[in-house]
Order: sequence, then structure tokens, then C-alpha cells
Amino acid sequence: MSMTRRDLLRGALATGALSLLPRRLLAAAGDPNYADFNMGLQTYTLRAFDFDQTLVHLKDLGLKYAQFFSKQLPVTDDKSKIETAKQKLHDAGISILSWGVQGFTKDAEKTKKSFEFAKAMGFSVYSANPSADSFESLAALTKEYGIKIAIHNHGPDDKNYGRLEQVQKAVEKWPVEIGACVDTGHVLRTGENPVDWIKALGPRVHDVHLKDFSDAKTEHILGKGKLDVVGVLKALKDIKFPGILAIEYELNEKNPIADVKEGLAVVREACKKL
Repeated sequence: MSMTRRDLLRGALATGALSLLPRRLLAAAGDPNYADFNMGLQTYTLRAFDFDQTLVHLKDLGLKYAQFFSKQLPVTDDKSKIETAKQKLHDAGISILSWGVQGFTKDAEKTKKSFEFAKAMGFSVYSANPSADSFESLAALTKEYGIKIAIHNHGPDDKNYGRLEQVQKAVEKWPVEIGACVDTGHVLRTGENPVDWIKALGPRVHDVHLKDFSDAKTEHILGKGKLDVVGVLKALKDIKFPGILAIEYELNEKNPIADVKEGLAVVREACKKL
């Protein structure tokens, strides 16, 4: 009988061998407070703060997982900077599961440097905005490095990936490792349904940004717009979503913490209904 990931973790805890498990396996253990989703934050939410301040806020929010972006954690090949960042993450009890949004072009060498950074930092998903001519090199590098590409939709003004049909067409001939970061707020802005996106993309859903809108321009604290939070979570459970479930909140830039806490409470209540 094969062991599940949770059985493996329990066994490791029982034998005192947890520290020997691979970092990515530990990072994917899930949070029991959130129905075992990898509940976290897209740190663009905390764009008014630096890396160290962001770690403090993540702890205050009770989160163990994060998706960082360039201001707080720039792509680099400087081993000293990478090791310093990893140590700070470790000390704060935060696992970086993904990074973005990252642009990719046909420049394969530049793209490879981004993959080297991901490998060094220990995250396995790039939320991405790839150009049409980048997919061939991305497909090869996802296979070589084990890093997934999650195309991020940016709403009705996004001419390439704003709608489900566009994302499906972009990824259909490429390996499943090239998929989507479903930003629920931007999906709502287009008048489409995030649940439909998740069901249609299935195993290609590598990343999720939880964001809430009531129309094309009006963002809300999570749970106060039109987002069907329970429906989104059920759909993610159905596809056995393994990635980070990250709140992203763009309002109240200087002091978003109370609003994010309110959104996290909505997610916890929704998880009870699964």
C-alpha cells in the first residue's frame, strides 16, 4: 500500500526525521486551518514594505506560505543574497512556493537565469506573462528544472491572456507544466466565472490569486464582492490543486493588514463548508 504525503510527514515527525525531508515536500504540506490548502499571500499586497517587514507581516497574519515579487525579492544569481534571503525565510517560518509575475521572452539565456534563481530559492512555480515566442524555451526549461509556468490573466485589458479561451489556446500544445495562475479578481473583471476557469484548466492550474471585484473596476475586501469563495475552493479541491492559494489585495496600500485578516477569516469560514 502506497503512503500518502501526509502519512510520510506524520512518520517523519514520529521518528524525528522531519528535517531530512526535501524542502518542497514540506512546503506542500498544507495548512489545516485552511482545509489543507497552502494558504498564503501574494506579497504585492505588501508592496509598501521591504522584504524584512513583509516577513513580519506574514507572521502576524498567521501565514506560512508566500508568493514574492521583484521589489522585495529580485531575481539574482548572487549566492550571498540568495542564501541570506533563504535564511530569513527559514527563521520566519515562511516557505516561498512561487514568484511573480515574471515576464518571459524568446531570450532563452535570460529565461534560464530565472530558472536558476527558482532552483536556488527552492520554489517551483513562476506566475508569468510570457511572450508568444517564449513557449518553446519555457517548455524545455520546465522539463529540465521541474519549474512550472503559470500564465497570469490581467482582466479585460489583457489582449493575450485575459479570457479563458485565450489561456487555453496558449497552453494547449505544450506540456501540462505550462498552465495558469488564475487571478479570480481579473476573471470577474472580464465577466467570466473563476470556477469555470478552474474546472476547464484542471491540472494546468498551478497558482491562484484570490481577489474580489464587483465589476470591471471595483475591488473589495475578499468576500464582499462577487467572488463565490466556497465555489472556488470546492473546484480547487476537485482538481486536487497543489499550489499556493494566495490572497492578493491591491487596496489600502499603506495599511492592508486588517483588510487581509478579514479576507482570511472569510476563507476559513468557506473552508468549513467544503
